Amino acid sequence: MIRAVRANKKGFHTAAFTPGVNLILADRSTAAGDKDTTNALGKSTLIEIIDFCLASNSSPGKGLRVEALQGWAFTLELSVAGNDVAVTRSPDVPNFFAIEGSTAGWPVQPTPDKEGVPGLDSKKWRAVLSWALFGISELAPTPGYKPSARSLLSYFVRNQTAAYNTPFKHFDNQKTWDIQVHNAFLLGLNWEKAAIWQQLKDQKNALDALKQAIKTGAVDGELSSLGELEAERLRLNTHLEREREALSNFRVLPQYREIEAQANRLTSEIHSQVNANIVDKRRLERYRASLVGEDTPTTDRLEALYVEAGIALPGAVTKTLSDARAFNQKIVANRREFIAGEVAALEAALTGREAQIVTLTDRRAGYLGVLAGQGALEELTQLQELHAGTRLKVDELTNRITQLRQMTTKSDTIKVETVELKRATILDYEERRALWSQALGLFSEYSETLYKAAGRLVIDIDDTGYKFDVEIAGSPSEGISKMKIFCYDLMLISFARLRGLGIDFLIHDSTIFDGVDPRQRAHALELAAEMSGKYGFQYICTLNTDMVPVNDFSSGFDIDAHVRMRLTDTDPSGSLLGFRF
Repeated sequence: MIRAVRANKKGFHTAAFTPGVNLILADRSTAAGDKDTTNALGKSTLIEIIDFCLASNSSPGKGLRVEALQGWAFTLELSVAGNDVAVTRSPDVPNFFAIEGSTAGWPVQPTPDKEGVPGLDSKKWRAVLSWALFGISELAPTPGYKPSARSLLSYFVRNQTAAYNTPFKHFDNQKTWDIQVHNAFLLGLNWEKAAIWQQLKDQKNALDALKQAIKTGAVDGELSSLGELEAERLRLNTHLEREREALSNFRVLPQYREIEAQANRLTSEIHSQVNANIVDKRRLERYRASLVGEDTPTTDRLEALYVEAGIALPGAVTKTLSDARAFNQKIVANRREFIAGEVAALEAALTGREAQIVTLTDRRAGYLGVLAGQGALEELTQLQELHAGTRLKVDELTNRITQLRQMTTKSDTIKVETVELKRATILDYEERRALWSQALGLFSEYSETLYKAAGRLVIDIDDTGYKFDVEIAGSPSEGISKMKIFCYDLMLISFARLRGLGIDFLIHDSTIFDGVDPRQRAHALELAAEMSGKYGFQYICTLNTDMVPVNDFSSGFDIDAHVRMRLTDTDPSGSLLGFRF
């Protein structure tokens, strides 16, 4: 139970608390102007200080760890496992909690810091809180999902506005497993079932991610099914067998390069001879055509031309023409003799080359026959490298197929385990009925006190784990939504006391009553006073004075008896810290 909150600065207003209802009011003074406000007097800061001393996470530049609070130290006086202690934490040294008072029986003991002040670090202080308030151990961390002191405390010290949006969450981005595990613990359900559920979800998510990675692996293109992977493996195996056969028949010829060069030289000579033959055949065709188409001039051809022209040739001219005709005949004869000689030479050259081509071709065929089925060492190495690459692809594909089969089997196993987990959870749920039904009964009782019809706390179990909900007639309104949280939290602290847990305080900011009808506010505060007395816990709530429903309380209920501190907007000294923060 919390006894007091104090600080090391004179301007701070120490808050002292007692069992039962404890109200911190922010008064609007009669001297305050219309520009003054009660919204910055320190109501929420007080809750933040309590949470800060209970080892809440604290980031530099946020919350209490700001420049304006350098040099400050806040002290929370409370009872821990029957021992009255004072815990001090400074924003300047947020990882150290100075401890004053008896710590007999604690699972860990304070140790002095460099200045000789006994205390604990954040981890050890949280371990003490887990043990003292909730009966769980955080000293020997174990893998997996489990309740933590800080998450559990956040349902009893709702700090920040986001904690008042839904009963089952204390911040907006709270993970599903966190909601299920911690609410299951607080409601007397088997939280370990919720932890196993999340482990199965993690396995499924990991399998899905791995399966997607495997589908886009070593083989070109995306293969999306086991059948496609098997077909690709068959194709690669066939190719691999062909490569293996080629390697088994391969023979290395030491003189391979020399013989290859000789074969290439012979091929070049053959091409040269063939080209020469083509040229000579064309010349031979022209010579033969010349012999066939050339005629010898007739003896009287020239005279006939003169006669036709009407010109008589003298005797001397006739004699000269006869000599020219004889010379021309000699030239024609000589030309025919030359062409005949050239034709014979060309025919002989062609015949010789044809014979040489046959000889060269036979020699090249011999070289190629030697090379057939044999190769150079570097070619063998290249074939071996290609074969090794194909074998590697086959091995990788085989591994992918094996993995995919294993994942398919694992996926089926997860489905079976999920079904079995759901069955076991339902069975466990029934076995714990006597316990959790008390929580449902308390919620129904509390909601009926505030409204005409009793509300319902619903616990369901589906394929994803525990599902929680609360129902109160008219719940779409903001006020009733806030009262769902109030009834749930009041049920949690009452139920915790019934179960013998060490937690014995519940703290709300004024946000819990935003939009709530004054009559329900009055009923809620009276209910908190009655239940805190019945179950032995402490209820701390901050309110603006104008939110106190003074005209709606039952006769005999003295609200002033529950006021522990009044903050005022008269001047900055009336705020919690002694200055506006």
